[in-house]
Amino acid sequence: MTTIEELAGSRIVDAGQKDPDERLLISEGRQALWLINGSAEWRPQSGRPMAMKPSAVVYELVGPGAIFFLEPSHYVWLQAWDELGFGPRAEMYRILMESRNLGVGQALAAALPVARGQIWVDIGTGTGAMVQALQERAAEPESVWILGIDRASRMIDQAWGHPKGGVPAWFVAQDLLALRWPQRMFDGVSALLLLHLVEDLDGLLGNVYTALKPGGLFVYAVSSDSNPFVRMIMHQLAGPGKFFKQGQAKIRQSVLDAGFEIVRAETYRDKIVLDNPEAMIKLIASIGGPSNQGLREDVKPPRSIDRIFDLVWAQKPSNDQGKSDVGGGERPL
Repeated sequence: MTTIEELAGSRIVDAGQKDPDERLLISEGRQALWLINGSAEWRPQSGRPMAMKPSAVVYELVGPGAIFFLEPSHYVWLQAWDELGFGPRAEMYRILMESRNLGVGQALAAALPVARGQIWVDIGTGTGAMVQALQERAAEPESVWILGIDRASRMIDQAWGHPKGGVPAWFVAQDLLALRWPQRMFDGVSALLLLHLVEDLDGLLGNVYTALKPGGLFVYAVSSDSNPFVRMIMHQLAGPGKFFKQGQAKIRQSVLDAGFEIVRAETYRDKIVLDNPEAMIKLIASIGGPSNQGLREDVKPPRSIDRIFDLVWAQKPSNDQGKSDVGGGERPL
């Protein structure tokens, strides 16, 4: 559950009131609703009904389904779910982090065959750094399709709001876990600094596997467990952190369990150098999750810090016949 205080600054999508026996139909996807007063019942198309009472709780609803109102009620719809808190800091994140993350994306894209007629999808695209790396890599720009998806709508607004190169790209605000994925359609899927944030990692990877053509590539960059930048962030938190949900070993094993073969892996290193510790605190504050926990004022971070990432290129087997329940393996690099 999330409270309305935790979503302070979120964009209001709609607000209204309903009388007893009225209802709201909810389409596919994940929605965030705050019931101000009254009472209602959520009845999903599949799953158990849930009573809804007015409180500080914001209800996360995954459609399709309907809300049935039991007495006069006022409600508010909030922007697409963003529990990691990137939305309110989207512009600052783009200014402070996108160029740095682009370097990681360029290293990941350097080995990719982004060729004529292909469809590439970047999941958890944020402000679009990996999309730009894919655009730069495209051999024939006019014949490649690139799509970026992220559930933080304000990050998507930032991605649309500034140029990404000459290759056409599209951005969609959508929850990856609520999205209806196609089967065997994409040539490649990328995930730049995303997988450590995902709660249902196995569910997401299963969707990615299904959506890729046989022989399609899944490429990702994740923070190394020994990353000094991550250790610095965790030390700066004022409260217990919930930001890094998955370690690199768990991510690697989940990729293999989904059916992928790991065909290549490398380590990427860079360094962030700023003028003073206060600038480093501002940079940390641009990253949604840590800011939600609050930052310690009695700890001064260094002016410079190393970053270490794992770059991994995985492939759906070319002989895949549509079965996603067969585990993959690891090939020598």
